[in-house]
Amino acid sequence: MALDLELYTGTLEYKDILFGFVFDKKELRLIPPKDKKRNIHQEWFMRELQPGLFTNGNPPIVEVPFLIGKCNENGQKIIFITQEGSAIGCYNSVLLIDIVAYIECKYNRGKIDRIAFSGPEINSIHPVGQGFSYSLTEEYWDKGIISIQTNNFDDTTTNSSKFTVDGKEVEVHFGITRGIRTGIVESPLNLESTMTLDFEETDDYLFVYRLYNISKRFIQFLNYRRKVIFTKVTLSAPYEGEKHESFALLHVLRDSDNTLEEKPLKDKRIIQLNYLEGNEGRILEDIADGTIYTRHLPDSYASGASIDEARFVMITAAFEWEFKRLYPNGIKKKSKKIRAEEAVESEIDKLIQDNTGEIKKIYKSLKRIVKLDSLGSNVVFVCNELDSIIRIFGNFLFGINGEELKYSEMGNRLSTQRNNFAHGNLDKKFVGNSLLDLLFLEEVIYAMQLNYYGVTKYSIQMAIKDLFHENIMIYEKEEGEPDAN
Repeated sequence: MALDLELYTGTLEYKDILFGFVFDKKELRLIPPKDKKRNIHQEWFMRELQPGLFTNGNPPIVEVPFLIGKCNENGQKIIFITQEGSAIGCYNSVLLIDIVAYIECKYNRGKIDRIAFSGPEINSIHPVGQGFSYSLTEEYWDKGIISIQTNNFDDTTTNSSKFTVDGKEVEVHFGITRGIRTGIVESPLNLESTMTLDFEETDDYLFVYRLYNISKRFIQFLNYRRKVIFTKVTLSAPYEGEKHESFALLHVLRDSDNTLEEKPLKDKRIIQLNYLEGNEGRILEDIADGTIYTRHLPDSYASGASIDEARFVMITAAFEWEFKRLYPNGIKKKSKKIRAEEAVESEIDKLIQDNTGEIKKIYKSLKRIVKLDSLGSNVVFVCNELDSIIRIFGNFLFGINGEELKYSEMGNRLSTQRNNFAHGNLDKKFVGNSLLDLLFLEEVIYAMQLNYYGVTKYSIQMAIKDLFHENIMIYEKEEGEPDAN
């Protein structure tokens, strides 16, 4: 059982000095031994001007990614993941160290080979309802008897999908845990979906923390919001060959707020796992490598309902990033346009050679954009390429607002509006239906991202339908595609 204390105390070693520590789930305080206080203060925080004369120096920085202590409360290890490179504070000889996460061990184990995540969003991504079946007999109406049976692990556990993080192979799978409770208040049967990562055993706690961050961004991607919750993050050690023994909990300080956003979960605004068609490993690897764009995700479902200048620019930036992933060579151009671009470049080269200073820099900047396609032309191109997938959503969105979807006009409006914001013209009003265009572009971006991984038309449409809660019937299910839930 986790201690779940408000205050932890114990000892830990840093720079060959045994400190006492106090941790309040916010800040780690290191209490030096009495015989070391003076030396630590002088050598770490002071600068010697001449023998015996000191002045304040630059504060020392945290030089290790984690610190391992022994907790007084249970005699077990507690591991603090530090903000490496941050300044160490000092108050009355007590050192103050910034912590980003901590691992609370209930047993002492050498290494970690599994991390498992639980939370309400995961229960929806891999629907927890598939973990059981029930039947009603005639006795139900007379005696209230319901027969409930949990389904076996094989039927509720997905195939593993592999990905690589920092050169290390990781496997991810989703499953459903079962628990029996005998308490008075709790439900007697507890079913919970889990996202589990398996990897070669390690004591690199910073790597484990990195897996946490990658997994968090994956769940955020499937929810189109940053505000998602992990109610429990369990760490396991190897046990008897291929078994695993859970022995610790990972707590991340910035994610301590477990306030649930109920509406998007009730509306099932989420991409279910089956619509990824086994591509979860590829998406996780791209998240780890930073090649999939997620910086435009709203902080919460509530904040995503409003559009300001910064959000407009971020969403269009997401489109441009994903466009380069899908079409690294850009739009195929006609030979006439290619010749025109080459002629313009040639003229600019002459101007670059004939000028110096700031004028020369400006001409060089102009040369870089000669062959760039505009946002508007890229939007039109992508929409035409993915028309069979996305038009149903665009027609619905524009139709309920009494407008007609035209890709060329949409591209022009988005390009003009983005340029207004990007160049600081914030006093200009929104161009025509550019807000409608942006709402549709959010769906187009998901279509681009899922299409990049080879997800089928039906699954992409179902994913977008659910995520954006569109009241649309999706037809033309093709052979081999998963059933809609």
